[in-house]
Amino acid sequence: MTNKEDKKYGVLLMVLIPIAIIFLGYLFSKDPGQSHGKSRKGASSIYSIWLTEAEVAPTKKDQSQWDVDGTAPDLSAMVVWKDQIILNTVTSNDSLIARWDPIAISVGDVFQGEVSTSTVKRIARIRSIKGEKFSIGLFDEDIVSRDYVGGWEIDTGELRTGTCELTSKGTLNRLIISVTQDDNLTVPDREFKIKGATYLEEPNDIMLKTVKRWAKEAKESVKELGNNVGEKIERIGEQVEQQRSRLEEAIKETSKKTEDKIREMLDALRNK
Repeated sequence: MTNKEDKKYGVLLMVLIPIAIIFLGYLFSKDPGQSHGKSRKGASSIYSIWLTEAEVAPTKKDQSQWDVDGTAPDLSAMVVWKDQIILNTVTSNDSLIARWDPIAISVGDVFQGEVSTSTVKRIARIRSIKGEKFSIGLFDEDIVSRDYVGGWEIDTGELRTGTCELTSKGTLNRLIISVTQDDNLTVPDREFKIKGATYLEEPNDIMLKTVKRWAKEAKESVKELGNNVGEKIERIGEQVEQQRSRLEEAIKETSKKTEDKIREMLDALRNK
């Protein structure tokens, strides 16, 4: 190769190398939430979401106390998509700041014999489609009723992997949701913003119908309970033992990271 050709080759490398570096930098800087799970044009991503934290005002909307005994609300939440409830959280008792894990077992699950890998995972699966909405509603749970606290309506197309914090001047001051893909419970260490979320002062029709049905069922359960409280508690203990094998199977089928959490909750239920 002549000196002239060497010089031309050197100049070419000097031009191409920076271009290659810039191109690689562009690829690595792209939002993974926009590319992961969308390998072909028009394909949509399926996200796993759960509520991580919610903070409510110290009083109700009408400035009255949450509970007659002066305690904080017993907070639970639901997620609605395509007019279906796809997630019900467990209840965080006496909390102005409620926190939830993606793995949880309630006494009701055990008592009704509904413990499985799918029921211990408290996550909602949502397909991301621009223009399609899902909603989250927070409730104060009492013995025979659930009072609406506040909520949000969100465009599924705005979902990304990571955590998102929503704030308002309403009774539901703050809500944090965690988002992953492929049922992965490890949330990426990144935050994303949702621009088009709408705060819901009132529950939507699905939420309203559901809490009314729950209230009716709760009143019937209270009547049925009567004076057999001790017997019911005993039966819960028996159900825990009967469901033990199913709980153990659920533990095996979930990731190692969540195993200790499930065992901890199982021991707590057995000791009640």
